[in-house]
Formats: sequence, C-alpha cells, structure tokens
Amino acid sequence: MKLSRISALLTAGALTFSLLSCTDNNVPRQSRVRNSEREFAIGHPTDEEPIFDTDIDCPDLDEVQASVQQLLDDLDSKDSKAVNDDIDQLLGLYDEIYEAFAYKEMSFYANYSDNDMEEEYNEYYRDLYVAGDMIRFGFIRGFYSSFRSRFEELVSKEDIKLYSDITDLFSLDTARSDSEASFDEMSEYLGEYYDIIADDSLSDDEKDLECAEILIDILRDYDERTLYSQYDRDYTGSEILALGESITDELIPVMDDLIDLYVDNYAWDDDSAGRSYADVPFETIREYAPMLSEDIAASADLICDEKLYRICDNNDAFEGAFTEELPVDNKAMIFIGNVGEDEILPTAIHEFGHFHASFYDRTPTFLSRNNLDIAEVQSQGLELIFTRFYDDIYGDTSDTEKLMQVIDLLDSVISGYLVGEFEYRAVQDIDNMTPEKLVELFNDKLSYYDGACSLYMISHLFESPGYYISYSTSALAAFDLFDDVNNDPDKALERYEKIAKISCNSGEYKFRRALSECGFSNVLTKDYISKLANDINDFIAQYK
Repeated sequence: MKLSRISALLTAGALTFSLLSCTDNNVPRQSRVRNSEREFAIGHPTDEEPIFDTDIDCPDLDEVQASVQQLLDDLDSKDSKAVNDDIDQLLGLYDEIYEAFAYKEMSFYANYSDNDMEEEYNEYYRDLYVAGDMIRFGFIRGFYSSFRSRFEELVSKEDIKLYSDITDLFSLDTARSDSEASFDEMSEYLGEYYDIIADDSLSDDEKDLECAEILIDILRDYDERTLYSQYDRDYTGSEILALGESITDELIPVMDDLIDLYVDNYAWDDDSAGRSYADVPFETIREYAPMLSEDIAASADLICDEKLYRICDNNDAFEGAFTEELPVDNKAMIFIGNVGEDEILPTAIHEFGHFHASFYDRTPTFLSRNNLDIAEVQSQGLELIFTRFYDDIYGDTSDTEKLMQVIDLLDSVISGYLVGEFEYRAVQDIDNMTPEKLVELFNDKLSYYDGACSLYMISHLFESPGYYISYSTSALAAFDLFDDVNNDPDKALERYEKIAKISCNSGEYKFRRALSECGFSNVLTKDYISKLANDINDFIAQYK
C-alpha cells in the first residue's frame, strides 16, 4: 500500500485520526451522583432546540473563599457538626460552579470563533480552576487536623505530599493567588499556541517550530512518572514502549491491508443508498437500543426526550465532540460540533457510551479521578457493539461503514501509540530538547502518516500532556470485544455492560483491574497484539 492513501483518506475526511476524537477540553469530564429514586425520569418530548443559559447563576470566588475560611475556623474550634456542614457546602459550591461552566462551555464551543464568548468561557474556567484549588487547600488543612479521618477520602496522595511540609506556611489568600497565577501562566501558553495555529501568514513548518518551543516549556513541568500518574493509570511509559515493535510490525501491516481493501473496493460507494442520520443520530440510537438492553434503552430515552445534546455541524462550531456533566441537575449532556455529516452518527454512538456510563458513577464531581483508559473503552466499545445493526442502518453501504469502523478504531491504536511514544520520548530528553529536535522527533515517530499530520495540529499535547496514549490503550481494550461482536454478539454485549458500570472517576478501579473484573484480556502484551492482528485478518478475509 502506498502511504499516500492514508494522507488522501485523512484529507478527504474518511479517516479522522484520533486528534479529532473525544476531547479533554482541558478539564477532566466528571460524573454525577446517581439518584436511583428518579433514575431515568423522563420529561415531556419537545421539538424545541436545547437552550443553553449562558447567564446561569455561578458562585463567585469570594463566596468560595469565605466558605473555605469558615471550614478553617470550624477546624480550629473543633466543631464536628459544623465541619461536616462545611464539607457539604464546599462540594455543593463546586458542583454549582462546574455546572455553570459546563453550560458556558457548550455555548462557546457552538460559537468557537466568537472572541467575547471565548473570554467569558475562560473566566468561568478560571473560577472553576481556582475554586478547586482553594477547596483542596481547605481539605488538606482538615487532613492535618484532629478530623483527619473525615478528610482522608477528600484528598489524594499527591495533594498530601505536595502540602505536607508547607501547610503551616500557606495562607488561604496565598493559596488563591498562587492558583490564579498558575492558571494565568497556563492560559498564556495556550493563548500563544492558539494564536500561532490561527496565523495564516505562517507555513506549517513555521507553526511547528513556534509551537514546539511552547511545548518544550510545558513539558518541563513533567517527568516520566508524572506524565502518566496524573491520569490514575496502572501502567508505565516503559511498559508502553515495550509494545512498540508489536504495534509497528504486526498492526501497521494489517492497517495497510484494511486501507487497501477500503480504497480499492468501497471508498467510492454511493452513500445515498443508505438512510441519512445526520439530523437525528440519537433517535437512531433510541431505535436500536432496546435490542441491546433495558438500561441502554432507558439512557437513549432520556437523552432523546430531554434533548440532552447539541449538534452544531457548521463552520462556527468546534471540530470535535465531548460529553459534559451537569452535577446539580444530575444529568449529562453531549456536544457534537463540525465533525461532518458522515461522522455524526458514529460520533453520537461514541459519546452516548460516555453518557450511558455516567449514570452508573456515584463519584462526587470534586473527587473525580478521571481514568481516561476506562472511560474510552466505555465509548469505543459501544461503537463496535452497534455494528451489529449496520446492515439495517446503512443498507447497501453497510460493508463500507463496518470496514471504516475497524479502520478508525485501529487508527486510534496506532496513532495514539505513535503520538504517545513521541510525547514520552520528548519528556525523557526534555533538558536537551530544542524546537528543531522536537519537530524532527515528531515527524520521525509519525512518519507512517506520510506528512498528513503536523505537530501543531494536536491540541491535546498542549492542553493535556500525557492524555494521548489513552486513545491507544483503550482502543486495544475495545478491540477485545471484536471477535465476540462478530461471532458471539450476546457475549460481547455482556462484557460491555460490565465495563460500562465500572467507575472511571472514583479511583477504585485502574485500567487493568477493570478489564480483569469485566472478563477482558490483559491487552498490554505482545501476545494480545498478535491475536488482535489475526482477528482483524480474519475479518478482512470475509471481504475478499
């Protein structure tokens, strides 16, 4: 296969590359507390578009600081009841700020080129960021008080280590000002990055070099351990690097065969032969969800009847999709923006996987740990599960869509690994890194994509260092359903429903434990990758 075929598919939009997948938005997606008494309560159907109240009430930072100070005072006075009330008050305030931020985020991402909306969004995000740091400071003080047992579940080991020898020196005012300065520094980096990529006077090579300089500064704050530990993972960078030979030697040739098959036989199918789902993707999900399970059907009813989504397939919207929590309302909402008509239904299925899983997670918003590897299995796995309906959904073009689904998921494995390896190698040698060396390293690691992607294009590297490898690991886990999806779909559904009920936010489960308890393989092994290559080759053989 000629590498230019990958470039052509990317350019045509048939292959989206993981950089446009479910976005982190700089903020870990949180989960609501489940209310079993009103679970899946459904409102009346409406034909109106969802309304986003950009002026939703939001507690300001002075109110948060006053509440944290009240906690500190009650800790000093050793008032047990008051301390418990303070904790509840602070967790509630954080939920209110988060929900106000979420609505503002939806509005801004629907109008992504609106500078005024961007400024408002940044203000809300800044409040959320600083409020979290102030509350965390108060809870750390509580941990080092006579009420330690009450605060053990409210602080992380990283926070305890960070503050262990300085809490007596820190004041709440200092905690707030330091947090504000930290946010402003981060915003400055990202502001420079977005200014560069929007500058049409710069060539791709010039953008790469200027962005590389910013990325080096960002990555200096990380080492080989902290790059991954912030995402609550149970694997190391060295373990991931050990899989590189298997991915390049076994999975890339399979990807070549898949793309050859697609381009030679299916790329020019008449898409009009199938039905159009661009306008009502979640209604399509609702149509087929009862054939899966009552729980999945209930989630589909909820998202459709209460219109807990916004689809903005226009040039003003953000190019991507995400699922956001509304913790005060005990709901979640999906945003899909400017992904292209052909991608709206697969994207909706992916995000619906996050939406459905959120209803099983009891983790309070402030305490969410955000294990991305588990979360993405919950969405990518549903994409595979739904292929059982493709013959009915797409009609004569179903083979095209099935093949593209496998290509897209395998692309997540390969591109996620290659970008992740680049990032990890950069951190390993960050003290000696220059912009030129960083760009050279990126181009070397991503050479498989034949120049179709440049360093500056991958915003995740700048917004959320260490995030990207999860596209690869979670896709490997989703692929563990692949053989059963084709040969024993009920067994595949049983395992998917188990993983959907695992909390990706509580910290109770890490990636490997979650997979093991749900009947998945240990996917971070060379033997598993060899089996996956064989399974995909068997799939390809069906079309020859």
